[in-house]
Amino acid sequence: MTRVIRRYGCGWWLIPTVLLLSAFSSSADPINGREPMFEPLNLFCITIAILAEAFCVILLLRRRRTPRFFLLWLMGLHAVTYPVFLGLVWLCLGLAPWLVIVLGEGVIIVLEGILIWLMCRFAPSAKSALPSASLGKVLLAVLIGNVCSIAAYPLVIMGMAWIIPFFPDESDPE
Repeated sequence: MTRVIRRYGCGWWLIPTVLLLSAFSSSADPINGREPMFEPLNLFCITIAILAEAFCVILLLRRRRTPRFFLLWLMGLHAVTYPVFLGLVWLCLGLAPWLVIVLGEGVIIVLEGILIWLMCRFAPSAKSALPSASLGKVLLAVLIGNVCSIAAYPLVIMGMAWIIPFFPDESDPE
Protein backbone atom coordinates (compact mmCIF):
# COMPACT_ATOMS: atom_id res chain seq x y z
CA MET A 1 0.00 0.00 0.00
CA THR A 2 2.77 2.47 0.83
CA ARG A 3 4.34 1.77 -2.56
CA VAL A 4 1.06 2.71 -4.24
CA ILE A 5 0.83 5.91 -2.20
CA ARG A 6 4.42 6.87 -3.04
CA ARG A 7 4.01 6.02 -6.70
CA TYR A 8 0.72 7.78 -7.35
CA GLY A 9 0.90 10.45 -4.63
CA CYS A 10 -2.67 10.08 -3.39
CA GLY A 11 -1.97 9.30 0.25
CA TRP A 12 -1.37 12.76 1.69
CA TRP A 13 -4.92 13.98 1.00
CA LEU A 14 -6.81 10.71 1.32
CA ILE A 15 -7.16 10.52 5.13
CA PRO A 16 -8.17 14.19 5.70
CA THR A 17 -10.67 13.93 2.84
CA VAL A 18 -12.27 10.84 4.32
CA LEU A 19 -12.46 12.58 7.70
CA LEU A 20 -14.06 15.66 6.18
CA LEU A 21 -16.61 13.61 4.27
CA SER A 22 -17.49 11.41 7.21
CA ALA A 23 -20.68 11.71 9.18
CA PHE A 24 -18.60 12.90 12.14
CA SER A 25 -18.09 16.26 10.46
CA SER A 26 -21.84 16.90 10.34
CA SER A 27 -21.90 16.98 14.14
CA ALA A 28 -19.47 19.90 14.02
CA ASP A 29 -22.24 22.11 12.63
CA PRO A 30 -22.64 25.06 15.01
CA ILE A 31 -26.01 25.90 13.44
CA ASN A 32 -27.94 22.80 14.30
CA GLY A 33 -31.15 24.23 15.68
CA ARG A 34 -30.83 22.36 18.98
CA GLU A 35 -29.68 25.36 20.99
CA PRO A 36 -29.06 29.06 20.33
CA MET A 37 -25.72 29.69 18.70
CA PHE A 38 -24.66 32.65 20.84
CA GLU A 39 -25.09 30.92 24.18
CA PRO A 40 -21.93 31.32 26.29
CA LEU A 41 -21.42 27.56 26.49
CA ASN A 42 -21.66 27.14 22.72
CA LEU A 43 -19.29 30.09 22.13
CA PHE A 44 -16.84 28.52 24.60
CA CYS A 45 -16.93 25.21 22.72
CA ILE A 46 -16.40 26.98 19.38
CA THR A 47 -13.48 28.95 20.84
CA ILE A 48 -11.82 25.79 22.15
CA ALA A 49 -12.22 24.12 18.75
CA ILE A 50 -10.69 27.16 17.01
CA LEU A 51 -7.79 27.15 19.50
CA ALA A 52 -7.21 23.46 18.75
CA GLU A 53 -7.04 24.31 15.05
CA ALA A 54 -4.67 27.23 15.67
CA PHE A 55 -2.31 25.13 17.80
CA CYS A 56 -2.31 22.41 15.15
CA VAL A 57 -1.38 24.93 12.42
CA ILE A 58 1.34 26.41 14.64
CA LEU A 59 2.72 22.95 15.33
CA LEU A 60 2.78 22.01 11.65
CA LEU A 61 4.42 25.28 10.57
CA ARG A 62 6.92 25.54 13.43
CA ARG A 63 9.96 25.03 11.18
CA ARG A 64 8.86 27.71 8.75
CA ARG A 65 8.97 31.49 8.89
CA THR A 66 5.87 32.72 10.72
CA PRO A 67 4.97 36.18 12.03
CA ARG A 68 5.50 37.22 15.61
CA PHE A 69 2.53 36.41 17.85
CA PHE A 70 1.32 33.85 15.31
CA LEU A 71 -1.42 32.58 17.64
CA LEU A 72 -2.93 36.06 17.86
CA TRP A 73 -2.72 36.40 14.07
CA LEU A 74 -4.57 33.10 13.69
CA MET A 75 -7.26 34.02 16.19
CA GLY A 76 -7.74 37.37 14.43
CA LEU A 77 -7.95 35.52 11.14
CA HIS A 78 -10.74 33.37 12.57
CA ALA A 79 -12.57 36.53 13.60
CA VAL A 80 -12.88 37.15 9.84
CA THR A 81 -13.23 33.64 8.42
CA TYR A 82 -15.66 32.22 11.00
CA PRO A 83 -18.43 34.70 10.10
CA VAL A 84 -17.78 33.86 6.43
CA PHE A 85 -18.22 30.16 7.31
CA LEU A 86 -21.46 30.89 9.17
CA GLY A 87 -22.71 32.92 6.21
CA LEU A 88 -21.94 30.06 3.83
CA VAL A 89 -23.72 27.60 6.12
CA TRP A 90 -26.71 29.92 6.38
CA LEU A 91 -26.89 30.37 2.59
CA CYS A 92 -26.82 26.61 2.01
CA LEU A 93 -29.34 25.60 4.68
CA GLY A 94 -31.59 23.82 2.18
CA LEU A 95 -28.90 21.28 1.28
CA ALA A 96 -27.98 18.14 3.19
CA PRO A 97 -26.16 19.01 6.43
CA TRP A 98 -23.02 17.02 5.58
CA LEU A 99 -22.80 18.74 2.19
CA VAL A 100 -23.19 22.18 3.73
CA ILE A 101 -20.38 21.54 6.21
CA VAL A 102 -18.07 20.06 3.57
CA LEU A 103 -18.66 22.97 1.18
CA GLY A 104 -18.25 25.54 3.95
CA GLU A 105 -15.10 23.92 5.31
CA GLY A 106 -13.64 23.56 1.81
CA VAL A 107 -14.07 27.25 1.05
CA ILE A 108 -12.72 28.24 4.45
CA ILE A 109 -9.69 25.94 4.11
CA VAL A 110 -8.73 27.61 0.85
CA LEU A 111 -9.41 31.12 2.21
CA GLU A 112 -7.52 30.52 5.47
CA GLY A 113 -4.66 28.83 3.63
CA ILE A 114 -4.15 31.78 1.30
CA LEU A 115 -4.41 34.31 4.14
CA ILE A 116 -1.96 32.38 6.36
CA TRP A 117 0.43 31.99 3.43
CA LEU A 118 0.31 35.76 2.88
CA MET A 119 0.84 36.35 6.62
CA CYS A 120 3.85 34.05 6.71
CA ARG A 121 5.30 35.67 3.62
CA PHE A 122 4.82 39.35 4.31
CA ALA A 123 4.36 39.90 8.06
CA PRO A 124 7.50 40.63 10.12
CA SER A 125 8.99 37.45 11.56
CA ALA A 126 11.19 36.67 14.54
CA LYS A 127 12.47 33.62 12.63
CA SER A 128 13.60 35.40 9.46
CA ALA A 129 16.41 32.89 8.82
CA LEU A 130 13.93 30.05 8.25
CA PRO A 131 12.40 29.46 4.82
CA SER A 132 8.85 30.60 4.24
CA ALA A 133 6.21 27.91 3.82
CA SER A 134 4.90 27.08 0.37
CA LEU A 135 1.23 27.51 -0.39
CA GLY A 136 0.77 23.73 -0.61
CA LYS A 137 2.27 23.14 2.85
CA VAL A 138 0.15 25.91 4.35
CA LEU A 139 -3.00 24.50 2.75
CA LEU A 140 -2.15 21.04 4.08
CA ALA A 141 -1.53 22.48 7.57
CA VAL A 142 -4.86 24.32 7.45
CA LEU A 143 -6.64 21.17 6.25
CA ILE A 144 -5.21 19.14 9.12
CA GLY A 145 -5.98 21.97 11.53
CA ASN A 146 -9.60 22.05 10.37
CA VAL A 147 -9.85 18.30 10.81
CA CYS A 148 -8.61 18.80 14.39
CA SER A 149 -11.19 21.54 14.89
CA ILE A 150 -13.97 19.37 13.46
CA ALA A 151 -12.94 16.57 15.83
CA ALA A 152 -12.53 18.89 18.84
CA TYR A 153 -15.95 20.58 18.68
CA PRO A 154 -18.14 17.52 19.45
CA LEU A 155 -15.58 16.27 21.97
CA VAL A 156 -15.66 19.59 23.84
CA ILE A 157 -19.47 19.54 23.81
CA MET A 158 -19.46 16.00 25.23
CA GLY A 159 -16.90 17.03 27.85
CA MET A 160 -18.95 20.05 28.84
CA ALA A 161 -22.10 17.91 29.08
CA TRP A 162 -20.20 15.70 31.50
CA ILE A 163 -18.80 18.61 33.56
CA ILE A 164 -21.85 20.91 33.79
CA PRO A 165 -23.96 18.68 36.10
CA PHE A 166 -21.31 19.19 38.81
CA PHE A 167 -22.02 22.95 38.94
CA PRO A 168 -25.31 24.06 40.50
CA ASP A 169 -27.51 26.47 38.57
CA GLU A 170 -27.65 29.87 40.35
CA SER A 171 -31.22 30.51 39.16
CA ASP A 172 -32.41 27.26 40.78
CA PRO A 173 -34.22 28.12 44.09
CA GLU A 174 -33.15 24.89 45.84
